[in-house]
Amino acid sequence: MDGVREGGGIGPGVGSALEGSDPVRIGPYQLLGRLGSGGMGKVYLGRSRTGHLAAVKVLHDQFALDREFRTRFERELAAVSRVSGHFTAAVVTSSDMGEEHLWMATQYVPGPSLNQAVSAFGPLAPPTLLALWLGLLGALESIHAVGIVHRDLKPSNVLLAEDGPRLIDFGISALADATALTRTGVVIGTPGYLSPEEVRGDKSGPPGDVFALACTLMYAATGTGPFEGTNALGVMYRVVHDEPDLSRVPDQIASLIRPCLEKDPLSRPSITELINMLPAAETDEVSRLLAHGKWLPEAIRRQTREHAGKVFERDGVRPSALPEAHPGHDEDGEPDSQTGTLSEQPRSQPDHTITLGGDGPVRESIPEPPTVPAGSVAEPPNGSPPNPPGRYDTGGPEPDPANEASLRTHTVPLPADLPPLPRIPRRPWRRWLPDRRGTR
Repeated sequence: MDGVREGGGIGPGVGSALEGSDPVRIGPYQLLGRLGSGGMGKVYLGRSRTGHLAAVKVLHDQFALDREFRTRFERELAAVSRVSGHFTAAVVTSSDMGEEHLWMATQYVPGPSLNQAVSAFGPLAPPTLLALWLGLLGALESIHAVGIVHRDLKPSNVLLAEDGPRLIDFGISALADATALTRTGVVIGTPGYLSPEEVRGDKSGPPGDVFALACTLMYAATGTGPFEGTNALGVMYRVVHDEPDLSRVPDQIASLIRPCLEKDPLSRPSITELINMLPAAETDEVSRLLAHGKWLPEAIRRQTREHAGKVFERDGVRPSALPEAHPGHDEDGEPDSQTGTLSEQPRSQPDHTITLGGDGPVRESIPEPPTVPAGSVAEPPNGSPPNPPGRYDTGGPEPDPANEASLRTHTVPLPADLPPLPRIPRRPWRRWLPDRRGTR
């Protein structure tokens, strides 16, 4: 959002907790904390009901009460929503015109801002700088293709994600034109990254973004911009009249940004010309690093992962609440069928063993299988569930083919005092034939 304080850009972690005056929910998003604030509103981290994170930008109430601004807001959002480049944070959804608050939700990018990264780890190395250069050129190409000019490209509006940089807040400064912020003597943008024509109050176009891109890349390479100073008016004077000092910039990077800092906007190269300035072999190598997420230093990537963990904790889940071990399983992942707690997995025993006694080797006897009372079902080995009794189930244990002793018990048990069956007298087989006498 235009005016987000320097160093407080939309980074990976939640900047601060919600205050009493902050809303708890905006549209479909539950707000988790603040990401930043500025002259036009506040930025929150939100989680939708469908499970995605977004940077929810809520404009101040004074803008929501302005009917003309509401109309301009709707028109600008329609244009911004058409941007779909990979290196931009696309607009996901926004408020309806009848809602009390005006807000828009963009993709949440889990990465620090360029300003945060350089402040913490120092200037970036040349391979990372070239990848940043190509990614931001791709972002500007997507934005300019739909007729939008960023007008506030600066280090805090560039996020460093593992799969490439992201340019955020495009088109927001156009909304400020409909407010009292654009009265005479007020300039929209950040001193030191404004183009000379913007400082003079002339109409700004894509060449203004090219100028700001060169200033941003110099900051990434040295930690300072080409027109630094403590006084905003002095900085803007140098932007219009002084030549930039590129003596501390690596030669390869200086050759890329020098033509972009021309005072005359018509003398600056276009986005397409800048993309083609790198040799083909070097462009191929840099794009390979971007495509596979290998373009950032390990220190920045580690910070990104740590901040992502902090966001998860802020969302109400603590590491102690996460499942550590599945109850009822031992170290090998096998369940304990008796108590449901950790237990040692029993080892299978052989059918017989041979031990050394005083008189030599002695063969130990094989223990008899346990008996099971009639009418009950034995528990199978290894904790597996017992088979349900079938039609011909006798109540005894199921035979184990690997154990010969269990096979001979697979018989139908009979009472010991059962009397003998009556003996049937033998008779000739003819007596069983039907009597056919008198049938002829």
